[in-house]
Amino acid sequence: MFAHQPPPRSDGVLPVTITHLELSPHDWTRRGIAPALPPSIEPVRLDAPSYRALYDAVGKPWLWYERHEWSDAELQAHLDRPGHEVHVALSGGDLVGYFELEGDEIEFFGLALPWVGKRIGPWLLDRAIERGFARGAAKIVLNTNTVDHARALDTYRKAGFKPVRTERKDLRDPRVTWPDRYRWPPA
Repeated sequence: MFAHQPPPRSDGVLPVTITHLELSPHDWTRRGIAPALPPSIEPVRLDAPSYRALYDAVGKPWLWYERHEWSDAELQAHLDRPGHEVHVALSGGDLVGYFELEGDEIEFFGLALPWVGKRIGPWLLDRAIERGFARGAAKIVLNTNTVDHARALDTYRKAGFKPVRTERKDLRDPRVTWPDRYRWPPA
């Protein structure tokens, strides 16, 4: 599942290609099939430490780290902004995944590893898109990069998202910056 991620480099640089996408209502293709026992999806208000635990539970395998660079006060101010929402999907008390909305953007979207590959992703993505349009967005934007799940870009495109631009960036590799938090290879 992680073969597409390059091994850590000694210089701590992680080269990625970021694809920025957008979706208009008429391009949306609902793809998600509800599971037999669909997870519950609840909007949640979180403090900074609880948010980071959620962020890590979903994003650590995909090398998400940016929210660790914010102070607790900066992160809490972001979480408390009007129009900012976090929605958590649970099944029997277990974390399935979450999505985070800010304005017309899906800021973060992902599944906990035990749920990857079980066709929950397209279903949860449909819920995120529904919520985004219900909030009044004329279009929904998001981005993905080359260290996210190998099928992420394809999943977004099948839902109707259209790439609008790509950019190449050299990020800090969290596996080098925080080797005890981001072990390689991922477990």
